[in-house]
Amino acid sequence: MRRIAFALALLLPALAFAQSPEFGGRASIGVDYKIKKGLHLTLEQEIRADENFSALNRLQTTLGLTYKPVSWLKLGAGYSYISPFKTNKELDDGTLYTGFWNPRHRGYADVTGYYRVGDFQFSLKERLQYTYNSDASMNIYQSNPKAWALKSRLGVKYKGWKKVEPSLSLEIRTALNDPWGYMEGSQQTNKSGKTYYAYTHTGYTHVYNNRYRLNGGAEIKLNKHNSLKPYVLVDFCGDYDIDTNSDGTRLFSAAYNDCVKVFTGLSYTFSF
Repeated sequence: MRRIAFALALLLPALAFAQSPEFGGRASIGVDYKIKKGLHLTLEQEIRADENFSALNRLQTTLGLTYKPVSWLKLGAGYSYISPFKTNKELDDGTLYTGFWNPRHRGYADVTGYYRVGDFQFSLKERLQYTYNSDASMNIYQSNPKAWALKSRLGVKYKGWKKVEPSLSLEIRTALNDPWGYMEGSQQTNKSGKTYYAYTHTGYTHVYNNRYRLNGGAEIKLNKHNSLKPYVLVDFCGDYDIDTNSDGTRLFSAAYNDCVKVFTGLSYTFSF
């Protein structure tokens, strides 16, 4: 919890000085089926737009199961089928392709603890997720096709009103096994004039925080079975981008790529 609070203190100044944030949108529709008290089955379909709403980013379908053995604890697990959308991707024969590309498969497990103070409900959620990228053409020295990540989210919700529950949360995403290596020798230049260093890939050992997400919204209960949640998500990204050749022996660049993305979103849930 201290780690999240400290990150929030760092995130707010970063947002204040961030230049040219990107904007996008998210929308989802889901169902929540109550199997029995405390045990729920959920299904959600989400669509995302990025690059200042100019491009469809991906479709994501998630099937999940949650169990609440006591009022202050909830356990969850699920699977997501992620369909990235590629714009003008160059194929091996030189043609350009626009459409849905190689899917990613994601499994996750999480645990959430709750603590109530009057009308305020505080929560701490820890999620461990595994994502498999099926793109056979990806450079495995730049990205890990079998990526693990840990998400830590601290949230607060106001439950003093009957129909509307405002909420605010901060989430930290930690990459657990990104690529890593070291440079050797002096800078060299290839035939095309591109500079590089000799490089040795040492494995998937890079552990670092690459996402800080601030989410503010409100759940609106239309009636017993239907609810809407409009929200705004501020995503501070800090991925470590590595650019190597296909066999991982030449390093052209390696640096943290910081950016800020702001998403407006709307989710609808039918519960029964």
